[in-house]
Amino acid sequence: MRVGQRSRDAFYALAADTGGIAMADRNDLSAGIASAAEQISSYYLIGYYSTHVEADGRYRRVRVSLVGGLGAEVAHRDGYFADKVFARFTEADKERQLQEALRLEDPITDLPIAVGVHYFRLNRAEYFVPVSVRIPGSELALAMRRGAPRTVIDLVGEVKDDHGVTHRNVRDKLDIRLDAAQAAQLPARPLQYETGFTLLPGRYVLKVLARDGTTGRIGTFELPFEVPNLDRDGRRLPISSVVLSSQLVAPGDAVYRVRQKGMDDKASPLVHDATRFIPSVTRVFRADRDLHALVEVYPGGTPGGPSPAVVWVAAFYRGDVKTFELSGTVVPANARREAKSVVRVTIPARSVDPGPYDVQLTLLAPDLQQAAFWRASVVLR
Repeated sequence: MRVGQRSRDAFYALAADTGGIAMADRNDLSAGIASAAEQISSYYLIGYYSTHVEADGRYRRVRVSLVGGLGAEVAHRDGYFADKVFARFTEADKERQLQEALRLEDPITDLPIAVGVHYFRLNRAEYFVPVSVRIPGSELALAMRRGAPRTVIDLVGEVKDDHGVTHRNVRDKLDIRLDAAQAAQLPARPLQYETGFTLLPGRYVLKVLARDGTTGRIGTFELPFEVPNLDRDGRRLPISSVVLSSQLVAPGDAVYRVRQKGMDDKASPLVHDATRFIPSVTRVFRADRDLHALVEVYPGGTPGGPSPAVVWVAAFYRGDVKTFELSGTVVPANARREAKSVVRVTIPARSVDPGPYDVQLTLLAPDLQQAAFWRASVVLR
């Protein structure tokens, strides 16, 4: 049999199996169009609900036939794959589910998640980009293992540039064992995962997928972000992202996991004074907790001399009305030139009434005659 004949037979078989029609290439579309029009001139579309409710993922064959001597042509699929409960997924099924979900353009919201991104300069060329993934604890299922409750989460993330080229990716499986107190708090306490990447300045898109390892529920989140080149504009005072947080925890907190190769707690920009800043992803805070802001300033200063002092002013606005202001100065601890200055601002609880605000942070280096401004919307409740 010739190769061309084998290929044609394969097309005819594919058309028959899928309920379609195969037409050989005779360089004449008119015949095909006329045949298609005739086929749809008069037809019935029939559907049914299967009474086989077993969610085992197996292939179910379907046979459709006419009774009563009706003279008609029947086109239908030979069968279908049944749904499959997550508990019966094999490792290959689980992997395929993750890959297919990551490729989808539309978001999956079965498991609600939120993602936040910041950036800190490592050197003149590279930036460290911390990524925060927040999942409501009430959405996670607890499983028992060796008498202790635990929650299992599969996490996949990838960073692509404007051209669709993947620059960084991360994959993690969190198997978090909780004590009785933590398990009781989980429904009211979100779980936040921290990781990070080293990137060059540019525009990127981050896509994160989270899956509950017990129920199989999936959530995806896609976030475009930009890592600026802080050395490009010499007129402004170069600063990192401003991290807002109302939760400071010990670096080894069991619920807040950090997985970043090559970036330990001593080197992480989110660890300051032996406490870890948990970045707020939603920027919604409780009014009865102190609000903290963390930012790095890269003033440079005169070569061989000390870094200049940095004056900061934090203000809360409602519209054009300033409702609260706090200021301070960061002075270099020693005479040698530092690569950065860390500004940490604490707004005492109850200093600001609950409600929506615009927060503005102003940073000044009087010796360099440079300034930087940052503004964001927050809610205190």
